[in-house]
Amino acid sequence: MPLLTAWLAICCGLLLVAIFFLTHPQVFPMHGFSGPAEWRAETPAGIRFTGDSWRYIDGGEKIIDGRPFDKTQKSYMGYIVVTAASLSCGHTLIPLITLQIIMACLACAAIMNAAFEANAANRFAFHVAVATGVLFALNPEFAAWDTAVMTESLYTSAVCAIAWLAVWAMEQKQAIRIPEVFALTILAAFIRPTGWILLPAVAIVWAVNLFKSIWSKLVAVVCVIAIFLTMALAGRSFNEGIQKESPSVKLYTGEVVWQEDLWRVKMPPADLSRTDLTSGLLYGLRHPAASAWLVAKRLTVMFLRIRPSYSWKHNLFLLAYHVPLTILAFIGAWLGWKNRHVRMATAFVIAHAIVVALTFNDNDGRFTLYFTPLLGLLAATAVAAAIHRFKKHITIYNISNKETP
Repeated sequence: MPLLTAWLAICCGLLLVAIFFLTHPQVFPMHGFSGPAEWRAETPAGIRFTGDSWRYIDGGEKIIDGRPFDKTQKSYMGYIVVTAASLSCGHTLIPLITLQIIMACLACAAIMNAAFEANAANRFAFHVAVATGVLFALNPEFAAWDTAVMTESLYTSAVCAIAWLAVWAMEQKQAIRIPEVFALTILAAFIRPTGWILLPAVAIVWAVNLFKSIWSKLVAVVCVIAIFLTMALAGRSFNEGIQKESPSVKLYTGEVVWQEDLWRVKMPPADLSRTDLTSGLLYGLRHPAASAWLVAKRLTVMFLRIRPSYSWKHNLFLLAYHVPLTILAFIGAWLGWKNRHVRMATAFVIAHAIVVALTFNDNDGRFTLYFTPLLGLLAATAVAAAIHRFKKHITIYNISNKETP
């Protein structure tokens, strides 16, 4: 009951922050909308549009009018369907934004439950759950994206929900729960294609939990990765999506942030016409040092979250928030590795990090948002574990002193 009360209080905070952003469009403005000017003029200013927003609005109108999607829109069919449902309610996007805020509240419940269950063995479970919820709900960046016509809000909420439900299904020990969780994960992948990476992440954690010996775990992990890669590379839509992002070209050109030159890595000469994955892989094997440096730089920028287009105040906030959060999250993943929730959260963070390492960071930093709530869970777990161990050692020390004559 205290956890429910805490969640309701945190949701009130989340709603207040969202209302602030809806009523103050000048805070965290978004740019690059490529759709018709009347859409921007007729939509409340607090509902944010950015570069890809027109893709979803146009897709929603196509569903209503019975017109076909283009190739890119097919990859975001889930979000476009939700957008179409919103547009069918009086040709407005207000229901979409309302749904995103509601789903953020439910995601907060999921991540708080995961944090509570991950720390159930010590006396700080409630405090960890509250801290995790606060880190998620009161982060102004989440509120800003909750008010944007973009996939980020719903997808982040889906990641939080699946991270908790996947462990719940594991603990139920009922085979019927497995396809249910996979079905929900596939739905997340239809929100945005990044979600496909969640399937092998969930399967790997399940496999590691299922087998006892190290070798059995290793073989299971290798098999999961091999099956996923085989199915993905055999799929036409996956290959088309990969070619669209041009990871090989971005490797040759040393791109760290999409269309940004500030952090670009100078790479050895390459044939830019060879855009297939095999050529990119062979190039990486021929130049391991340069490729490793590019990956390291992409991951560093991903976790720091700062961007040259942001104000110094915004970047200062990001550094103050993400640097300690990331450091504590790594410590939490290490200290709590035996816990299933910690493993699932860590797997999701690694999965999203792999996507960025092999492709690029977006210039507005939103790719990091997908797993930031999980970083909060891991960071809060680290603090609780450290306090628990410190108090345990103090207790042992006091007992030993009393027993000493």
